[in-house]
Amino acid sequence: MGSSYSATLAMLIGENNDKVKAIAAFSPGEYFKGVHIQNEIKNLNKPNFVTASCSETASVSTLVSKMNAGYLTHYKPIEEGIHGSRVLWESTKGYTGYREAFKAFLDGIL
Repeated sequence: MGSSYSATLAMLIGENNDKVKAIAAFSPGEYFKGVHIQNEIKNLNKPNFVTASCSETASVSTLVSKMNAGYLTHYKPIEEGIHGSRVLWESTKGYTGYREAFKAFLDGIL
């Protein structure tokens, strides 16, 4: 599980690490110079939950667009949300939608 930069790292590490069984990425992005994340994660074949704030959803959609949809759960909020895993905090407007989607993902892989 990762938030922001660490969400992207979780996806990159999960790509080639057999110890990683699933990934939860909150607000991943093209944060690293010299690395095209979209291409690096296109063959990610493990259950992957991604989400972000409403304003980040389009860029996250682009980021994961080359991934196999069979492994991808992309929660696209209707509330604005917030950057990173803080979307799960009770103080974040719309947190219940994020929590329900994340719980459903976890229930599906356990």
